[in-house]
Amino acid sequence: MARIIVIEDELELRELLVDELEDAGHHIFEARDGVEGLAIINAEDPDVIISDVGMPNMDGYQLWQRLQNCPRFSNKPFLFLSAFALQQAIDKGIGVGACDYLTKPVDFGVLRSRIDAYTA
Repeated sequence: MARIIVIEDELELRELLVDELEDAGHHIFEARDGVEGLAIINAEDPDVIISDVGMPNMDGYQLWQRLQNCPRFSNKPFLFLSAFALQQAIDKGIGVGACDYLTKPVDFGVLRSRIDAYTA
């Protein structure tokens, strides 16, 4: 199965995501914000990156930009996960080049199917 990093500042949601993805057989890394996430990405080289947008220290867009400047990670599947559910926010997330933009509350079936599609 896939090695996935979940970057989410909301502890309860992060724990739900980790549990759900581990139950699906994936190996999960977790981070509280983009700074911690970037360090883990550099150390562990996950197959898929799931990142919240609005986080302290380094938000999802800043993390995305940092990864795009690194050839090692620029082609990794990157999914935004955000409470910002307006079409304008979704368009921005996809417009910067992320593979997907999922909104909260999370539909775990959709999340699992997207991960399966990116790791097939």
